[in-house]
Amino acid sequence: MAAVPDASSHASATGLLDPPDPPPQQEEEQQPEQQPEEQQPEQQPEEQQPEQQPEEQQPEQQPEEQQQPEEQPPEEQQQQQDGQPKFVTPQQQQEVKGQAAKAPEQVKAELNAVLAEALKVINSPTASALDKAIYGDIVADISKTLNAIDNPNTTAEDKATYTKFLQGITGALKIAQDPTKSANERAAYRDVADDLAYFVTRLQDPNTSAADKAYYKANVELLSDAMIALSQPKGPAKPPEEKKKIETGVKKTLGGLKAAASPKTKPKDPKDQQKIQQVLETNAQALVTVQNPDASDDERNAAQATVDQLDGATQNSQYKEFLEAVKSLGAPTGCVNAIESRTSEAGWPDGSLWGLSDPSCADTVTKGASEGGKWGPVFECVSSKPFSECVNAIPKE
Repeated sequence: MAAVPDASSHASATGLLDPPDPPPQQEEEQQPEQQPEEQQPEQQPEEQQPEQQPEEQQPEQQPEEQQQPEEQPPEEQQQQQDGQPKFVTPQQQQEVKGQAAKAPEQVKAELNAVLAEALKVINSPTASALDKAIYGDIVADISKTLNAIDNPNTTAEDKATYTKFLQGITGALKIAQDPTKSANERAAYRDVADDLAYFVTRLQDPNTSAADKAYYKANVELLSDAMIALSQPKGPAKPPEEKKKIETGVKKTLGGLKAAASPKTKPKDPKDQQKIQQVLETNAQALVTVQNPDASDDERNAAQATVDQLDGATQNSQYKEFLEAVKSLGAPTGCVNAIESRTSEAGWPDGSLWGLSDPSCADTVTKGASEGGKWGPVFECVSSKPFSECVNAIPKE
C-alpha cells in the first residue's frame, strides 16, 4: 500500500470498553479505554491500544492535518494554525448548520440531531478539553464532507461513499451522546465517530494514492455498515457481551487500518502489506456479517468465529507464551507494546508477527534467532523473510 499522510495529526483518543493495555512509548498511538477525564486533550489517533496496562504515557500531537471546508473563514484558519478548538464562533456554527440542512435525505435528520449535540459540547463551559477538541475535529470533518457532497464536481460514486461514511459517523455519535451509556461507552463511540471522520477526509486528500483510496473505501464502508447496524439493529437483539465484541472490533479494526497506513508502522514488505490488508478486510466484513439477519447460518457462524478470535487475541494462550518469550529476551518496551498493539488490532498470529517486525524489535529478533529454543524458528524466519511467511514457523500447541 502506498504511503499516505501520517494519521498522527488528527486529534483523537480511543475509549475502548475493555480495560486498556499500554500504548507503545516509541510509537505514536491512540489512547484506549481510559475514562475521558483522564486522557490528554491532544492524542495520537494513529494506533489503537491493546487492553491491559493503563499506566503508560501517551504521546501528544497537534491536529495539523485536519481537513477543513473549502470556504474556510479567516478566523477558522487562524484557529487551525494555532491548534485551538474548531467551530467555536457563532458564524462557524451557523455555517455548518446550514450545510447540514442540505445533507442527503437518508442522513439529514439524524445528522442534524447529532450535530446539534456536538455543538453543545463545544459550547459547554463544563465539557472537558478533550471532548471539545475531538468534537471539534468531528464537526470539521463533517463540514468538509458535506462541502464535498454539495460540490457539483464530486462524482455520484464519491457522494454515495461520503454519505455512507456520514451515516456511520452519525450512528456512532447517536450512541456517544446517549445519556444512559457509561462514560467509557460514550468515549468509545465518540472516538469511533472520530476515526470514521478521519478516513472520510483521507479519501478527499489528493495526496492519498488511488490504491489506498480504494482500500479505505471498501473497508471503511464495511465498518460504517457495522456501526449503522449497531445503532439500528435488525433481527433479534444480540446479548450485551456479543454486542460489546462488535463495538470493540470496529474500533480495533479502524486502529489497524491507521497503523497499516502510517509510514511509522505500516509493514515494509509488499507481501506483508497485502497480508495485513486481507486480515483487516476479513475482520471488517465479519463485523457486518455477524449482524446481518439475511446471512446464512454458516456465514454468520464463520463471521462470529472471526469476531471471537479478534476479541480474544490478547488472551490467546499461544500469544501469551510468545510474548513471554519476547520479554525473556530483554525486549524494549517499544517492542513489547508494538506486538501488543498490532495483536489487538489484527489478531493472533498475523498481528503479533506484524508487531515483531517493528524496528524496535530488531535486536530482540536477532537475539532470539541466535539463541534458538522453542520460538527460535519464528525469530529466525522474521529476521530473514516477510513476516507473513512465518506463520508456519510458530510451534504447534
